[in-house]
Amino acid sequence: MNARNLTLATIAFALTFWAWNLIGPLSSSYTKQLDLSPGQQSLLVATLMLVGSLGRIPVGVLTDKFGGRFMCRGSWTR
Repeated sequence: MNARNLTLATIAFALTFWAWNLIGPLSSSYTKQLDLSPGQQSLLVATLMLVGSLGRIPVGVLTDKFGGRFMCRGSWTR
């Protein structure tokens, strides 16, 4: 059971990491197709860093409040 969960979690992480990291290289294609301004293109590429860095703030607060084990287990989703 644990090996299956680890395998599925690893595959899910790899897919989401891959998908998010495709935004940067594909931004020139997105810019042409969506007719984005240079500012909009910059925001598109910066979204990866903004989500990662700003998302750590509430997760860090919750980790301080409930503990690392609680947050790693994903018990906060139940």
